[in-house]
Amino acid sequence: MHSIYELVIAVENLEDAVEAYQAMGFTLDRRDRNEGLGIDQAFFTMGDGTVIELAQPFDPDKAVGKGLARNGEGLYMIAMTVDDVDEAAKGMKDKGVRLVEAGGRTFIHPSVTKGLLIRLDPPK
Repeated sequence: MHSIYELVIAVENLEDAVEAYQAMGFTLDRRDRNEGLGIDQAFFTMGDGTVIELAQPFDPDKAVGKGLARNGEGLYMIAMTVDDVDEAAKGMKDKGVRLVEAGGRTFIHPSVTKGLLIRLDPPK
């Protein structure tokens, strides 16, 4: 694995969270609504290119909504780069690592990482 390039933080109130991050000096890049994931999002990009995404679920039955209900606010997921997602996934599966395939992406299940969802992506 090469680097972490995105942090997703589950929040109960997106407006309050955006204000808090702006007060800390982060600049809001954009907002989005992802119907498929059931979340409203706000994105901040740090100087090194790392993205912080704040995600407020509007659908409690989708993954982020369930995670927020179960674990409360906080770090929900990180995205990491790997040279070859398929090769990395095969190597992990061969070692018994539980993976989740969803939306054309590969994730390491939170049960493996003690509560954190990790997405594997190719280098940008």
